[in-house]
Amino acid sequence: MAGIYDASKITTTLNNMVVTGFKKGTFVTANADDERVTVESNAQGEATWALNNSKLGTITLTLNQTSPFCRALNNYISAKTFFPIWVDDPINKERRGGTEAIATKYADASFSDGTEARVYTIKVGDFSVINY
Repeated sequence: MAGIYDASKITTTLNNMVVTGFKKGTFVTANADDERVTVESNAQGEATWALNNSKLGTITLTLNQTSPFCRALNNYISAKTFFPIWVDDPINKERRGGTEAIATKYADASFSDGTEARVYTIKVGDFSVINY
């Protein structure tokens, strides 16, 4: 049976506050930075496997320039403050994020006769994917 996706059900919480003011389109991405397993083959074709224990991840938020979270993220960046961040998908019962996150830089700013996007990249030191 096919499922129905509803973007309004996706929530992003930053320091326990629900983020609002997303831009239309892809508004959040949440991914691990590294492969969990690598493999290499020797001259005889035998495989050697290595588990990667990295817990690094990246969450990208695309906000409207009018979002109150632009100011909040700018304040976190100025203060060099860590915070928890989670992206929840209750329909697919998946949660991504972690408790050791920091925004890497201020969003680039452009100004026009319309509402522009502000893209914030957030690095997560203890990134995990939780299926519930």
